[in-house]
Amino acid sequence: MIYFAALVVLATLIAMASGRVPAVLALAAAICVAGITGLAPVPNLLAGLSNGGIITVAAMLVIAKGIVHTGAVSRVTWALLSTVSSAQHAVRRLALPISVGSGLMNTTPIVAMLVPAAKELEQNRGINAREVLLPVAHITTLAGSVTLIGTSSNLLIAGIAAPAGVDMTMLSFAPVALPVAIVGAVIVYLTAPLMLRGQGETVVAARDWRVEIPVSGKALAIGRVAADFGIDQTQQYALDAIRRWDADLDPSAPIEAGDTLVFSATEGGVTALWGSPLFGLAEQRLYRVSVGSGANGTVRDFETDGGIRVIAARTSLPLRDTEVRPGATAFVTTPRKSLLVDQPEVAIFEKAAGLSPQPAKTAFALAILVAVIVSASFGLVAVELASLTGAVLMVVTGILTPKSAVRALDWNVLFILVGSVALGAIVVESGLAAVLADAIGRLAGGSMLLVVIVFALTTAIVTNLVTNAAAASILTPVAIGIASELGINPVALLALIGTCISFTFINPFSHQSNLMVMQPGGYSSASFARFGIPLVAGSLVTVVVVTYLLLHLQMRV
Repeated sequence: MIYFAALVVLATLIAMASGRVPAVLALAAAICVAGITGLAPVPNLLAGLSNGGIITVAAMLVIAKGIVHTGAVSRVTWALLSTVSSAQHAVRRLALPISVGSGLMNTTPIVAMLVPAAKELEQNRGINAREVLLPVAHITTLAGSVTLIGTSSNLLIAGIAAPAGVDMTMLSFAPVALPVAIVGAVIVYLTAPLMLRGQGETVVAARDWRVEIPVSGKALAIGRVAADFGIDQTQQYALDAIRRWDADLDPSAPIEAGDTLVFSATEGGVTALWGSPLFGLAEQRLYRVSVGSGANGTVRDFETDGGIRVIAARTSLPLRDTEVRPGATAFVTTPRKSLLVDQPEVAIFEKAAGLSPQPAKTAFALAILVAVIVSASFGLVAVELASLTGAVLMVVTGILTPKSAVRALDWNVLFILVGSVALGAIVVESGLAAVLADAIGRLAGGSMLLVVIVFALTTAIVTNLVTNAAAASILTPVAIGIASELGINPVALLALIGTCISFTFINPFSHQSNLMVMQPGGYSSASFARFGIPLVAGSLVTVVVVTYLLLHLQMRV
């Protein structure tokens, strides 16, 4: 039975590492085989559906979506980067804030906001985005492992360890992960200028779209000039005029409520402007629509009272004077998609961007996040209950709509986590975990240092070959077993695993943040490996030394 379990686990890992089989499918097949052959009880194989760690991951995705929806992340990013003069200066400015943010919420939205900001720096100031994007992505990954809620793998480790009587609190990972994150950030800062020189290919698109953005009475830009926010001139768009009472004012004039800001933009610039929290736009989505064959009149004929509003069209004329041509494309906003379905002039349409940011709700969103962190950190409420309550409050307070909250859930990630819990159940219930723990114990000869080295190397290798969730699910029960056998603190070993799972720096496909920056930064697999190898090496040395000293100190106490 143990040999068959090892075969199932190994086959699953190989399938996932090959990239030819979706991770969800590989894990689902393992669940089916294990259930039919009796490798593990069915309730244990499906325990991930009620695992506290996975519930927390889902809830934190919703909370993170709420924070991003207020525009808080984009505003902080702009404030940090508005005066930087070099790539290293940008990394210095970003390192601490993004590290704190990564420890409190999912890193994906943070990196998503940094990508356009870094490209804008490159286009407008000549600061190499290659030297910014990958360093900050790696820093967010390292910092996310410091707290329980900073990364899904830490939550998964805690969820698997809880039934075994091992309690992982908010800062259980910090004694190991924090020193590693600091050392890793220093390595990133020093090596980036040497390893990531050169420019990625930049395609300059024509700014042939006219965008007319209304300014509401709640806009953050009121009383300020466009240059204060960096929206006067970028590679994607430029402010041509401020329309006030049918008069076009100079772009340098202070912005007032009721103004319409007129931009010339690329197609990407249209969605970038819509995603800005500066204008106080209505909480609506942006759609790209195509004009039907029977349409005539002007672009404004698309508009309906209290419904559809045209934001942009490919024209040099005011939108009210632009004639409609069959087959032409425009960007419109509407409170309900059904209005587009009922509009006879619309041939086809697709969503171009999500709901516009709502900065007025920033205080509520941040208060909810702080409440979740404080209540979970001090043990006032179980972390899964605290995060779930926070997710519900994001909807109840109107920060997110119910549909937006559901869309925030990354079902692929969640199902991988559920399947990974099942993989861990196979390892435990078949007796494979005990065998592996015994083998590691004999290999180490009772030496704590060798145990630490084996777990650090194994975790780093597995996490770069397959998903971090798979690494966590397999190694967590083994670590608990070896800790019991050697009489050492399992929390320290689990913190070691959680930290090493973040060493996804060599394989660009081993972490979502890597994939997000790969194309915008013009990186290749070779550049990932070249930059990642010294970072992994330095991080491994640090994690081994820190964990060994921590275990040694705990044993003396």
